Amino acid sequence: MSIKKNEYTRNIVDYAFHGIDETVPADATAVVELRDLLKVHATLSEFVRFFHQPLHMQTLDDVKEYLGTADTNGAYKLLKIARYEIMNRMLPPEAEAYFDEGCFDSPAKPYYFEAKSDEP
Repeated sequence: MSIKKNEYTRNIVDYAFHGIDETVPADATAVVELRDLLKVHATLSEFVRFFHQPLHMQTLDDVKEYLGTADTNGAYKLLKIARYEIMNRMLPPEAEAYFDEGCFDSPAKPYYFEAKSDEP
């Protein structure tokens, strides 16, 4: 299926992984500190632990409390630390070139970027 620019997608997996397999050689490796890798693993595990169980998020307030903000010690702060602090240390210099060249930029936007209608 071909996606045109300015279209929206609900396939978040394809959106997130766009261009990686086509750009990065299968045998490319990176050496990372085990502590950093374990912290990213712990971050992802925490999100799975919360979101796998519908009882954890029965109301919007449940999700808001869990996520918190960048200034509280909620899940959003955890994710932000993992992404901007830990992962920046883990990625090799050549990864920056991939980002700069737009290799991973999907032509589609995630569905949540689409303007919501005023209709109920």
